[in-house]
Amino acid sequence: MLLLLLLACTDCPEGSSLRDDGICYLDDVDEVPPPDDTAGDAAPPEDSGGLHDTAQPKGGCPAELSTDIYDAYPVYIDGTDRRFATIQDGIWGSEDGDVVTVCPGTYAENIDFKGKPITVTSAEGPWVTIIDGQGLDSVVTLKNYESPASILQGFTLTNGNALASNHGGGIYIEWGSPTIRYNVIVHNQARIAGGVYVRNGVANIHNNIIAWNEAMEGGGGIVCTACVGSVRYNTLLENRCGQGPVGEWFWGTADLTGNVMVSQEIDTGAVLRWLKPRGDDFETGYNLAWPHTAMVDGTNKADWPEGDGMVWAAAGLVDPEGMDFALSPESPARDAGPPHDLDPDGSRADMGAYGGPDGEWPW
Repeated sequence: MLLLLLLACTDCPEGSSLRDDGICYLDDVDEVPPPDDTAGDAAPPEDSGGLHDTAQPKGGCPAELSTDIYDAYPVYIDGTDRRFATIQDGIWGSEDGDVVTVCPGTYAENIDFKGKPITVTSAEGPWVTIIDGQGLDSVVTLKNYESPASILQGFTLTNGNALASNHGGGIYIEWGSPTIRYNVIVHNQARIAGGVYVRNGVANIHNNIIAWNEAMEGGGGIVCTACVGSVRYNTLLENRCGQGPVGEWFWGTADLTGNVMVSQEIDTGAVLRWLKPRGDDFETGYNLAWPHTAMVDGTNKADWPEGDGMVWAAAGLVDPEGMDFALSPESPARDAGPPHDLDPDGSRADMGAYGGPDGEWPW
């Protein structure tokens, strides 16, 4: 199996090495496939050129912005006069290093980063900025060697449907290592991985809420196949899977730390399944998992690799049905993260989406 780790780094993860092109590759990689021919410098649609708004040379979503301009061009490139009608048009119109900012609203789109090292962010956070996949495909696709500088943050991703295309109802990642943070990924479905699917790359999935996603098999929330997974400080709630674990599934090397993982169906499978055919490392510690059920290692059931600081108890979220995923004052996940990690207020890290060094969401 050929595996690529796309990292802008000088220190590569264990089992990989830095080569002349500046990319970390797994040590057993001889070659990698070419990128998708629609990526990178492929020509955008003719009607995606956007608007040069000289009245607002640095973009923005202020109340005093012309209603006509705001309604017609709610997406802009930070620090420029370029505005766009859709998020995808903003991606097409961006250059390396740009920040594509999206004003509040609901966007009926299925977007693709096209391999670009850009940040796509909401202006005011996920509760008021929604990307609706319209039941057509994955809401967000990153499959063209995106690096950690390809950042998606600040959106609710919902109504993705990858039953036909198979993988990743919310987000589909392949051959890349993008950064996914501060998102709310809910009510998506796929054949495998209702929430997030990662294959042949690196999963940098930090401080997200991933809930109520469904898959037919594999895993309901996150599936990490033949990849290096950095899955830290997320809240994973009641993701469901018809055949297999109701929770999350990894196959490869993983760092699973500081997460809150709650399964709805106590008797139907594992909170997390880990397939380990290659003998890769799986590091886990300081997570809350409930209920305390078995996981699957290959085809044989085994106990969870406990790690340090595991908490087996109900999470004590404030009101998830009302979209409040904060920890209650009595939650056992409070001040229960890795001792060397601190929350922004200087206290020991909480577990979950609002925990850890980056637990203070920007909005």
